[in-house]
This record gives sequence, C-alpha cells and structure tokens, in this order.
Amino acid sequence: IKNFKMFLLSKISNPEFGPEIQAQTTLINFIATEQGLEEQLLGRVVSEERADLEAQKMDVQDELNSYSVKLMDLESELLNRLASAPDDILSDVKLIEGLEETKATVNDITKAVKTAKETECEINQSRDLYRPVACEGSMLYFILTKLSQVNHMYRYSLGAFMKYFYKGMSLDDNEEEEENEDVSDRVAKLVESIRLSVFTWVSQ
Repeated sequence: IKNFKMFLLSKISNPEFGPEIQAQTTLINFIATEQGLEEQLLGRVVSEERADLEAQKMDVQDELNSYSVKLMDLESELLNRLASAPDDILSDVKLIEGLEETKATVNDITKAVKTAKETECEINQSRDLYRPVACEGSMLYFILTKLSQVNHMYRYSLGAFMKYFYKGMSLDDNEEEEENEDVSDRVAKLVESIRLSVFTWVSQ
C-alpha cells in the first residue's frame, strides 16, 4: 500500500527483531537515560541561573551549524564547476578565479569555526560549574523510578519531577547576597534545596 506507515509502541526495553524486519523498521528509544537527563537539566539550570550564558551557547551552536551548511554548499558548488569544466581546465579563467575565491572562503570559515569552538569550550567550562545540580537532579529522578519496585503507588512522571525540581531552585535569597555569592556556594545551596524539595514531595 502506497504511503502506508505503522507505528508500534512497546514497553520492552530492548526489543529484538529478525534481520528481515530490522531492515524495514526504525527503532526509537524514548527511555530517558541518566546522562541524557543530566544534560537536559544542566541546560535548564544554566537558563535559570545564567540565562546570558545559555543564550550565548545557543548562538555559538547556530553559528557552527551555519558554517557546516556553508562548507557543504561550497563543496557541492565546487564539484558542479569541476564537472562542467572543459578538458583544458587552465584555459577557463572564471573557473580558476572561482576556485581561488572558494579556497579563500573555506579558509575564512575554518578560522571562524576554530574561534567558535574555542568560545564554546569556554562556555562549557562555565556551564560545568552548575553540573553538580543537574547530576543531583538526574540521580534523584532515577532513584524515584526505582521506588515503584517497593510499592506500585510510588510512580512519578518526569513532568511532575520537573515541577519540584524548579521549586527547589526557587531559593528565597536576598538579591544583594546572591550577586556577591560564590558559584560553588550557590551550587551547594541549590543541591540541598532540590534534595529537600523532592524529599518533601515524596514523603507526602
């Protein structure tokens, strides 16, 4: 049947199919992993604590993506020029000039990519200061998912967990103290507050 698609949902963590079925299917794993959740929470934490830093990271990623697209376009254009070039390439002045221009553009993009990657490394170092908060949150969530083995009533969704995760980040600190507060002290307070928030929620 033309344009026929079938979607199947399974609770099996790692389903296995024969090679003839595997070749015709696409498996998508929606199960959250501890490392993946940690990266998501890190982005949320940095957005709350250092919105400027997260915005800068997004800008750098957009730049790197645009540079990759430009390089692919230049490569495609170069191949098209060479494919349509005459037998005596050296006699085609426009082609030679185009190749020189392409080479100069590639060099400029390469330098820009190097600068962007250096900036990204610096941003990641600043973001990693808040990683203990994300690590704590990820660990707490996966501890909660194990509680269902104790009793079926202990079932918590990621959406509900995120609500209390954000609640734990809402510290009632004095703004003046917060500005002068060291990042490590702030992170320690966030970890403690999130832990207390989740513990109070589950204890109910």
